[in-house]
Amino acid sequence: MTINQKLSTIQTKFKSKKSRFNSFGKYYFRSAEDILESIKPYLLEMGVSVTINEELIATDPMPMLQTTAKLMDDKGMEVQAVAIV
Repeated sequence: MTINQKLSTIQTKFKSKKSRFNSFGKYYFRSAEDILESIKPYLLEMGVSVTINEELIATDPMPMLQTTAKLMDDKGMEVQAVAIV
């Protein structure tokens, strides 16, 4: 199974509730911790691991983080996504 097939399988099965509430914006959201906790059962099943790296890339006029999530399998294949927040 390719790394993309493993990712697709996880994405199809994955469920995570929006358990956090933003009182200013009045909406529910998922935290990175919620997502990582929900994905744990699939890691051993699919033979993959997940890492998240956050880097502060700017502080003025406001803090900006570059977050990279990486999915790696036991064959050394990987896929990653990058977001600026």
